[in-house]
Order: sequence, then structure tokens, then C-alpha cells
Amino acid sequence: MNIDFSGKVVIITGGSRGIGRGLVRHFARSHATVYFTYLSNEDLAAAVVHECKEQYGADVTGRRVDGRSGPDVESFMDTVWKAHNRIDVVVNNAAWIPRGLFLQMSGQDWSEGISANLNSVIAFCSSAIKYMIPAKSGSIINISSRSALHPGRGQAVYSATKGAVESLTKVLALEYGSYNIRVNTIAPGLIETDVAGTMQTELKKKIVERTPLGRIGTVDDVGSAALFLASDYASYITGTQLLVTGGRHLD
Repeated sequence: MNIDFSGKVVIITGGSRGIGRGLVRHFARSHATVYFTYLSNEDLAAAVVHECKEQYGADVTGRRVDGRSGPDVESFMDTVWKAHNRIDVVVNNAAWIPRGLFLQMSGQDWSEGISANLNSVIAFCSSAIKYMIPAKSGSIINISSRSALHPGRGQAVYSATKGAVESLTKVLALEYGSYNIRVNTIAPGLIETDVAGTMQTELKKKIVERTPLGRIGTVDDVGSAALFLASDYASYITGTQLLVTGGRHLD
């Protein structure tokens, strides 16, 4: 399947590391004009830009944007729109994962989790849809999690906010499908990233044993799913949760 995003403008939040970095690489390799956001690490962002330009000759730009700030998001989206007069794809990937049992979570933990994982998605979706409606075209992909429907201990904040993202996605698909705007989620299982690297080896081994495909996922697995959902091959798909879990969600 040859997916070519030449002439398309793609925005990816949280693109300097992990799954986000993989998403940037996939769309850059497919000839999209890519803008990605990051919050703090300018060096990592610069490395992503350099990698994509060197390997793919891609038009990739990293911008420091605080997705928790509506005005910051609006300013960024307006800049992209004015530069290209189009926004074709938005992938909401940025997230924060606090860990601890429910009663260990403070009010601040909940506030920051809701702001980072839900309010930022609301801000980017609100802005993107305003630009996509006149074009009567667009694809929004919200990166959710297996934890949204199959939560584990110590994931109260993360699971609750990702569950809210799943519900929001379905509402947006219902309300804006008539404008040919498609809104879907990708719900990854355990993916080999820096975060997964901090997990105990024994725990990772147990997860692999309970995964039908017998391995941990890669950022490329998520990137390939995103390319498909954003492409015309998925033109009749909206309001859907695409589980990229190796079958772990069946457990």
C-alpha cells in the first residue's frame, strides 16, 4: 500500500520523542509537510527535524506549544494556516502519565492530567475543525490507550482522561461527518518507548506472555496505523477506535 501525503499539511502534538517521534517520521517519509509540537526539550525537537530532513528530505518544523493553553494553540494553528492555507491532518499524541493508586493522586495530579490529556485535545480539535469545515475535508486522530477501556491499577488519571478522549472522538465524528471530517482514535498497548524502558523487566515479560502476538509494539506499528487512518484508504472510517495492542485487549 503506497500512501503519499504530498501537498498535505499534518500537525502532530508531542512529536519530539516516543510515539510522537515515530509519527513524525512516518508522515515525513510519506512526503507530508509536517509540523509537530513539543513542550520543553528543544534539543530533542531539533534532532527530529534534522533526522527527517537528512533521511527523507522532508519539510518538517518543530514548534514549542503548550497544548494546555488555548491561546497558544490558536496562535500556532493560525500560523500554520496562514503559511499553507490548509490543515489536512491533526494527530493529538501529547500526553502525561502519572502513576499511583487512586487515593495517592492529588488534586494537582488530576488537574494536570485533565489539562494535558483532555483539555489539550479539546483545544487542538476545536481549532482544527474550524479550519477543516470550509475545506469540507480533514482527518483528526486522537491517540488514546488500551487503558481507556481496559484500565490497570495505578492508572486512574490516565485511564479516565483517555476514556474521555474516546467519548469526545465519537461525538466529533457524529457532529462533523457531514463536512467530511473524520475523527478516530488509535489505542496502543505497550509500545517500546522511553516510558516502557523504565518498566521492570519481569513486568514487561508478563505483558508479552499475555499478548497473542507475543511481542511489545513499536512506534512504527502506531505510525503505520496513523498513516492508514489519515489516508483516503480510510475514507469511510470515522468514530472508530483502532486497537494497536498485539491482541492484548482480548485478555
